[in-house]
Amino acid sequence: MTRKGIDVSTHQGIIDWAAVKAAGIEFAIIRAGYGKNNIDKQFKRNIGECNRLGIPCGVYWFSYALTVEDARREAEYCIAAVKPYKLDYPVVFDLEYDTVRYAKDNGVTITKALATQMVMAFCSRVEELGYYAANYTNSDYSKNMFD
Repeated sequence: MTRKGIDVSTHQGIIDWAAVKAAGIEFAIIRAGYGKNNIDKQFKRNIGECNRLGIPCGVYWFSYALTVEDARREAEYCIAAVKPYKLDYPVVFDLEYDTVRYAKDNGVTITKALATQMVMAFCSRVEELGYYAANYTNSDYSKNMFD
């Protein structure tokens, strides 16, 4: 079964969630935040509107982790942000090209082994805190950055 969903963050501005629902969007994955406890500027509004309108949702945390421990802390920041809200979809770790660039700019090379360990640390901590976890990735990273 295919479901129609969207991925949103502050980059989409102020979203008319009633129009989104009327357009047939069946779920949303909302950026809760990024890095060291930076909450997305539209997160509370986005998740609040999804909850109010009955749009199933999950969240993602855009990672700027440099270490496994950083990734674990990012999971804790994310869960603290989502606690007041209803989630129907997982809490997702998002490590992308900008993560790798940021790490390189800070003297860290994110290898396949390190990326995999960071995903495992984030997801394990999310599940320890009572939520479902997942890794958000593209086909390039799925093949080349994660075991």
